[in-house]
Amino acid sequence: MSFIEKYNIFLENDFSSKDELFDFISNKSKELNISSSVSEVKDGLYDREKDGNTVIADMIAMPHARIESINDLKVILISLKKPILYNEEESIDLAYSILAPIDANDEFIDILMLVAIIVQDGELQNVIRNSKAGEEEKISNMIDEALKIYNQI
Repeated sequence: MSFIEKYNIFLENDFSSKDELFDFISNKSKELNISSSVSEVKDGLYDREKDGNTVIADMIAMPHARIESINDLKVILISLKKPILYNEEESIDLAYSILAPIDANDEFIDILMLVAIIVQDGELQNVIRNSKAGEEEKISNMIDEALKIYNQI
């Protein structure tokens, strides 16, 4: 099993706002059977944003939440065709969204740390930014390889 499964990777998306991004994440969470509630996911993402900014690197955000309606911890990777304004000061073109059950404490922290490791690999992030729809499996494999190099999986 991959860290981010190919069917949880969405490349070359065309959004104009953070709200559209959160709508997409919320809808995909239900479509992919990650969550039973679109509205709970969206509310959870916004509630987490109130606690602090989730932009974690240049042009990369990590919107995340622990929510009652989440069935299993998953990471959804989204690349954008063009950057969107994510908060008052920062734009993003990549989002690693982590959705976890409310009781996934240690595992949730571990996944946060693994995503933090991945985003530090600038070369990998540039490959993701330049990848086209249909290359999701390649990206999934590259992320797994990067984590193996760091002895994390």
